[in-house]
Amino acid sequence: MSTQLRIDRSATAQVVRVSAAPLLTKIEVSGAIAGLVGGVTMAVVGAILAIAMGADLWKAPKLIATFVLGLSATAGTGFVALPVIIGSLIHLALSALFGVLYGVLSCRIWKMPLDYGAPVVFGFVYGLAIWLVAYFVVLPIVNPLLLEIYAPSFLIQNMVYGMILGMTYAAFRSAPYIHFETRSPAKA
Repeated sequence: MSTQLRIDRSATAQVVRVSAAPLLTKIEVSGAIAGLVGGVTMAVVGAILAIAMGADLWKAPKLIATFVLGLSATAGTGFVALPVIIGSLIHLALSALFGVLYGVLSCRIWKMPLDYGAPVVFGFVYGLAIWLVAYFVVLPIVNPLLLEIYAPSFLIQNMVYGMILGMTYAAFRSAPYIHFETRSPAKA
């Protein structure tokens, strides 16, 4: 009877310990921060490319803001505070979300090493994949106005995002390899 009671207590403690695990771990937080750094860098590269092409510097954030504000977001020329702020916040939120996905894919699913440039190469491919899916699948369905952004410029921005995401993520993750605990069955 006391043995049974002890087993029940340990089972309860195990359930409590598992349910008390943090929702966000270092993998997700590092991914979100790296995604934000990549998103800011992507916006800066986009601004530089827009200036180089003679386009409106604020066109991309205003087009992103059409998700919330509709066509009125693109009505004014130059800097218009509300559409630029809303578009920038949406852009940064998506950047952080894609950063979390990068962390989960690279560390939890594929268990990739974080040295020898692997995160940068994976980030480059990841940025390219984001561009392909966004430009050819998601944007034509969700918001075709964003297709007004010059495709090569958008591609360059996404690849820069991916590489900066990979470099920043590797810097935030201290261990070159992630080791996950595995429990071995108890030997009888």
